[in-house]
Amino acid sequence: MKRITRPISTSFRKASVQDLDKILVIENRTYSFPWSKEKFIDSFNNPSIEIQLILLDNKIVGYLLTLLSIEFIDILNICIDTQFQKQGLGKKLLDNLLARQKHSEIKSILLEVRESNRAAINFYQNYGFKLLDTRKKYYSNLEDAKILRFQIM
Repeated sequence: MKRITRPISTSFRKASVQDLDKILVIENRTYSFPWSKEKFIDSFNNPSIEIQLILLDNKIVGYLLTLLSIEFIDILNICIDTQFQKQGLGKKLLDNLLARQKHSEIKSILLEVRESNRAAINFYQNYGFKLLDTRKKYYSNLEDAKILRFQIM
């Protein structure tokens, strides 16, 4: 499949359950260990979780699931469809998340990432996330997770 080199028009909106099938296609195409449909449904039903979509010319090309706590946000899942990766869309999702926190009390953003996912770790560190700790045998395949934190100014 041919990669698109320059996104023309990106926008953001909150996801709804009606978007679930499109989200699942992206999730299953992108990850070796994708979330289940049930896990996404649970997320839609949790009032503390927000699912934000990034659209390219009104087509869903990625999403960001966040869990809001009192002083921090936990990124539960972030995904850009494989054919749209390496175009700055993941950065735009994070920029949008930060912009929406401008007047909030949120002080940091946390996330876990598979230790083997060097590309994601490099992406987050280049964005400004700092390595906080390691969670041993965190994932279902017993892979360790790196915990990263972004401090909001």
